[in-house]
Order: sequence, then structure tokens, then C-alpha cells
Amino acid sequence: MNEIERARQILQEERETVLSELREQRRIAEEAARAQREWRAAVQELLERGRTADLSVAEMADALGVSRQWANHLAKRRRAAAYRVAQEQARKRMGCGPPEAPSQPA
Repeated sequence: MNEIERARQILQEERETVLSELREQRRIAEEAARAQREWRAAVQELLERGRTADLSVAEMADALGVSRQWANHLAKRRRAAAYRVAQEQARKRMGCGPPEAPSQPA
């Protein structure tokens, strides 16, 4: 095998190694994203329970180690999602379609 063929072989091996490692990093990132979604859902549930138990956002944020703004954001997202589900269920019970988009002023 001459030098050019050897260089091509080394380059091809490096390409395969890099692609394999990138695929592994993608798998790790997908796993981390899944874990993050599960964590967020668990935290949102706990924030809702805390709100029901009359804990302040400041107390819950401190216990979680995040800012009050972030804790409030997580709690609001859960309430907003629950509200959207309740609205959709009410529309279905009343036989209504989805809400119309607001018209734009001329």
C-alpha cells in the first residue's frame, strides 16, 4: 500500500470514527432531553401541589434552587395547559368547533 492509499484509509477511518461519536452524542442528547422533560413535568406537578398547599412561589423557588421568575414560569405553563384542555373539553361538550381567530383591524 502506497502513502496515498494509506492516507485515504486513515482519513476514512477518522470519518467513520467521528460519525460514530456524533451519533453517540446525539443519543446522549436525546436521552438528556427526555430526562429534562420528565423533570420539568415532575417539578410542575410539585409546584401545583405547593400552590394548593399555600406555599409561596419564593419558598418553592428557594427549595428548588431556581429564581422565583423561573418557578412562576413553570407553574403558569402547567396551569395554561390545563386551562386549554378544559376549554377544549367544554367546546366538545357544547358541540362547538375551535375558536375563531380574532379579525385584524383594517
